[in-house]
Amino acid sequence: MEFIELVIIIAILVTLSNVASKILPSVPIFFIQIILGILLGLTEMGQEIAFEPEMFLVMIIGPLLFREGERADVPEILKNSKIVLFLAFGGVLMTLFAVGGTLHWLMPTIPLAACFAFGAALGPTDAVAVSSLAKRLKISKNIMHILEGEGLLNDASGVTALQFAIVALTTGSFSAASAGFQLLFSSIGGGLVGYLIVWLKRRILRFIEKISAQDVTVYLLIELLLPFAAYLLAEMIGVSGIIAAVVAGVAQAQRKRRISLFDAELANISESTWSTIVFTLNALVFLFLGIELSQVFSPIWESNNYANWHLVITILVITAVIFLVRFLFLLFYYWFLQSKKQVSMNQVALLTFGGVKGTVSLAAIFILPVMVHDAPFHERGLLLFLTACVILLTLIISVMVLPYLADGEAAESVDFNHLLILEDVIEQLEAEEKQELSDKGRLAIDAVINSYENRRWELYRNSLTDSEKQEIQEIQGLILSIEQDGLDEAYRNGKVSLNGYRFYSRFISQQQHSLAKQILSFFSFWLFFIQRFIRILIHPRLFLQRQQQLKAALKQRDISEVQKIYLKNSEYIFHSLSNLEDVYDSSLINFFIRQREMSIKRFEHSNFIETIMIEQDPIFVKKVLWGYYLERKTIDEYEVAEKISTISANEYRRNVNLLESYAMSRAEEQPKQRMFRR
Repeated sequence: MEFIELVIIIAILVTLSNVASKILPSVPIFFIQIILGILLGLTEMGQEIAFEPEMFLVMIIGPLLFREGERADVPEILKNSKIVLFLAFGGVLMTLFAVGGTLHWLMPTIPLAACFAFGAALGPTDAVAVSSLAKRLKISKNIMHILEGEGLLNDASGVTALQFAIVALTTGSFSAASAGFQLLFSSIGGGLVGYLIVWLKRRILRFIEKISAQDVTVYLLIELLLPFAAYLLAEMIGVSGIIAAVVAGVAQAQRKRRISLFDAELANISESTWSTIVFTLNALVFLFLGIELSQVFSPIWESNNYANWHLVITILVITAVIFLVRFLFLLFYYWFLQSKKQVSMNQVALLTFGGVKGTVSLAAIFILPVMVHDAPFHERGLLLFLTACVILLTLIISVMVLPYLADGEAAESVDFNHLLILEDVIEQLEAEEKQELSDKGRLAIDAVINSYENRRWELYRNSLTDSEKQEIQEIQGLILSIEQDGLDEAYRNGKVSLNGYRFYSRFISQQQHSLAKQILSFFSFWLFFIQRFIRILIHPRLFLQRQQQLKAALKQRDISEVQKIYLKNSEYIFHSLSNLEDVYDSSLINFFIRQREMSIKRFEHSNFIETIMIEQDPIFVKKVLWGYYLERKTIDEYEVAEKISTISANEYRRNVNLLESYAMSRAEEQPKQRMFRR
């Protein structure tokens, strides 16, 4: 029962971390997950969690590296193979000796072999941590390919070096030749095992096809088992399970893709499944780091054997040595091996501070034995403490330094071709609206045009940085606040009936729900939350009345009252927006003004209730599907005219297919919803 409770709690924390990252976008999500892990570790249940390094490597790191390998740009990594191999193997060895020697100098009581084991554990960079750090920054693709390639390979060299350091610690003997041979054998053997597993998987799938037993669920389960099978088989043979998982992922990506309904369904389900799994496993990585920090911190910090100032200095010096050695190692590579006398120092600095340590290092140091020469190895707890603190400090330093070295915040570039396609579709729909004979048909087409306008805005919005998106949300929050205040005042003054008040409140509630789903900043979240909370406290009766359903159909008088209030609110909104032109970007202000003007046209319509409710009518779905037909036709025309590439055209078509599928599912649900309403 305790295990089930723990699984549920961890699932809740993973979900909370995702929500918190939306509220605090300036804080990397892995920091939030580390903090949540620390909080869990401080509880009685958290203190009982036992960290099993082998289980951690096979169940979490293996699948993550498999997916990294599957999605890796192998040709680009191969272009940088020299520096990738140089860092993945040579860099790990340099870190081993530099960090190990420094620790032994700072704490002579720790055996030299144990110090080298500590250095080996801190040798590998963490591919998961690197991708998490770089996600929000503009870092050149070449730099990212180097860091990704290094992160995929150096785990094997680090773990192998650690194992030899442990052998030296427990036996007192060490052979450099034997260690080098074992590293080579382990890496090549792991690669062969990974390729073999994927080869066997393809043979199994061919057999399934021959007996006509194809099934999406079976194929997906086989794919999900690949990293575990590769890792476990490699470890059983005595080669690198990590390399096996990476190579299995790379080999899996090279599979032959057919164009069929079955393969399309499998690809869609596989992508969404892996996306969820990767997010969950990434979260578990940092949650476990937080749990371990909470478990190892108190015993060492409160121990009389180590002075706290000495521990702090040791952590700071070790962290500095890690970055300094990496920086000098990179300079050596570019200046002497590549003969580049004018190498970009910014590139070297990015590669230096991009080499963060992660939970692979923590899992590796846990391999240290509890007993050495039939006696307790007392320094094991100290080494665990130092490793966890150094990992956390490297993450903090990289988070602080990388934004200054990168080219700014990451943001997608505006896809102008896609914008032009959507504009063409809008023009075609507007032309059809003029020819439409029925009022319902015109209302439906107008609603479809509005949805395309929203898609254009969303396309532009996605290209903005987090700070620009935050400005948008602040403006949206202001508009909604003016809207609600104006409605409440009108109701208190008797200018709108209870039915009209509830109808308008429902409209505002939909806008608030949309804003809440997009909230990006801590400030925006609390501004939005506090405004609603204060309004409820001041006017609890109004809040309760807003929550009730309409008791009768709206009368013409109700409609006229709502229209007047909406127009009055619009005047206040226009005035407020004009006063903000010096505060926010003028293009954003102009957009919201245009959007409001379009909305006013719909509210001034004599049948504006039908205008709002038209999306519940079957004719709306029919017109939406017609819009998707026009969009697909326009994409074809752009591709034939060579205005867009085939790759871009296929991406646009994929989006249309998803939207069309969703629209048809809504059309199927609407009759059921109407039946239940009766």
